Order: sequence, then structure tokens, then C-alpha cells
Amino acid sequence: MRRMYQAFAMLAVLAATGSTPADDKTAAESGLASLEPFVGEWEVNGNWSDGSRLQARSVYEWGLGKKILKARTFGRKGDKEHQRYERVLAWHPEKKSLFEISFAYDGGVSEFLIESKDKDTLHIGWMSFVPDKPSNVRQVIKFLDRDHFQWVVSVKDGETWKQLIDATWTRKRK
Repeated sequence: MRRMYQAFAMLAVLAATGSTPADDKTAAESGLASLEPFVGEWEVNGNWSDGSRLQARSVYEWGLGKKILKARTFGRKGDKEHQRYERVLAWHPEKKSLFEISFAYDGGVSEFLIESKDKDTLHIGWMSFVPDKPSNVRQVIKFLDRDHFQWVVSVKDGETWKQLIDATWTRKRK
């Protein structure tokens, strides 16, 4: 009798949520396969376009059964570190695209569409998330191998794009 009650309770929960364990898709099936290489911890030691030092660490981890990728980025000055961004990357079913929502330490919120240009390259912010509001920031991420990716960031400066960062992130070894 107890097992029958447990089975009934499980069916009620599944009916209420409208999903079954079979509905949990892999990253490839849900459009997130191009984000899989990010999972883990990364460090960058580079320079801004003005020559000043750029040091940061990012941690990427799956959430909600691999339906979202959560990311936290920490800036570093010397031996001090502080969180600058928290981001969620996911598949947007209405826009039929990957997208990112980024929350900044200063309260800023940014939304970007992510285009997979080829198996190793992502364009972020090249297509407008909100049709009437084009992005002022563009990023290109190119995986060089399993443990390195090049990150190029450009900002809109009048009618032209100005490169702000060209740096390589390295996967942190445990």
C-alpha cells in the first residue's frame, strides 16, 4: 500500500509539473551544446586596450538539469578579489537563440543574444536582444583548444566599434 501511495504521489508531482525524467534533455538536445566547453573555472591575465592590467577569474557551472549555465566573474587587483558579474546563459525558446542575462556589481543588467558561428566561435551581442535597442557591446569568443579561449570585446564609439579587450582565458587546473 505504501509503495502504491509513493507511486501515486510521484505521478501527481509529474502531472503538476508537466514533465517527466525523459523530458530532461542533454545539453546538445536543448541547444546548449556550444556552452559545454565553458564548464569549470577560468583565469585571464591580460591587458585592456589602454595597456592597464586585466586580471579576473570566472566560474561556470550547470544549473536546472543542464538547462542553464550559471557564471560568476571576479576581478582581481593584486591578491584582492571581488565579484563583478553574475550571469545566466540559456536557450530562449521564443527567440530560438542562446542568450545571456548579466547582472553587474553596480546594479546594471544587460541582455545579449549568443550566436554560434562555428563549433569553436561564439558572437555575443552582435544581434539585438530587444529589436529597437542595439547592443553597445560586442564579444567574440573563440575556443583555441579545450583549455584556452580568446576573448575580444568591442564597444560602440559613435558610429564605429572600438576594441576594448583582446585576451586569452586559461582553464584553471585543480
